Amino acid sequence: MIEILRRELTFDSCSKGERIFTRVDEPVDRTQVRAVLQIAHGMAEHSLCYQAFSEYMARHGYAVAANDHLGHGRSVSTGGAYGYFGEGGCRNLVDDMEKLTQLMRQDYPDLPYFVLGHSMGSFLTRSYLAHYGAGVTAAALLGTGCGPAPLVLSAQLRLADHIVRKKGPLAHDALFAECSTERFNKAFAPNRTENDWLSRDAKEVDRYTADPLCGFPLTVSGYRDILRLQREIEQPACYAAIPRIPILLLSGDRDPVGNFGKGVRRVAGELERAGRPVMLKLYPGARHALLSETNRDEVMQEIRRFFDGVLDRMEGAGGDE
Repeated sequence: MIEILRRELTFDSCSKGERIFTRVDEPVDRTQVRAVLQIAHGMAEHSLCYQAFSEYMARHGYAVAANDHLGHGRSVSTGGAYGYFGEGGCRNLVDDMEKLTQLMRQDYPDLPYFVLGHSMGSFLTRSYLAHYGAGVTAAALLGTGCGPAPLVLSAQLRLADHIVRKKGPLAHDALFAECSTERFNKAFAPNRTENDWLSRDAKEVDRYTADPLCGFPLTVSGYRDILRLQREIEQPACYAAIPRIPILLLSGDRDPVGNFGKGVRRVAGELERAGRPVMLKLYPGARHALLSETNRDEVMQEIRRFFDGVLDRMEGAGGDE
């Protein structure tokens, strides 16, 4: 078994005056590292939610880095606001991902580089791949999906812009939660908690619910920024800008973010039409947070098999030269 080391680091955010907190799990013996894996977490959670998965991958030869996005976890400054992404919106989060990539490349300059994003993190990863993906070897998208239809999205954005102008970017409005997480949860009524939509595992749902750094409402500008991000990543130009790398899509067929499989299939279809090699797997009965689901061991193994397979093919090709 590979012995692993956990370290922590911070770096300046693209949003002035903010620092981004990051956790890294990696083999103590760096000669055992086969590749780097960078994780982009989802909305209203943080990097520590991925500890079990990060350690699992590190014990199989990966250096795993997961940052707390701006407005999340330990990347919220004293007096800062949870769920606020700064004046640059989600582009700040994407640019911060690239900053972390460059830091990890300083430690591992010659190794393959993988990226995994969950939920909002999968949306960020799709934007990141379009802007910065030239050096990425492969990617995994968990709990992803499509935004609403263009006309609906435009109407939602007009309303969001109005609320931001009226209340200010740091304000809160219950309407946004009603249109997102509360609507997701209604699909699993009668509800035991407000987070039943995340997982069939009651203990994991309770852990998330009890975590003060999880489940908080975003600011009105934060919700608006995610709508803008969804508009960006659904453009044909964004799909076309993603490099031709292997992409794994994993989702539960009971995940409302992926429209119960329909939205995930649509993303896969758009990627395939853009000429990107895609693998898609839907887990029967699974909900949104696959790495906290009852079958999370199966999910972790599937992700590792995917990345290991990419590495094995690269090493095989190198051996043939």
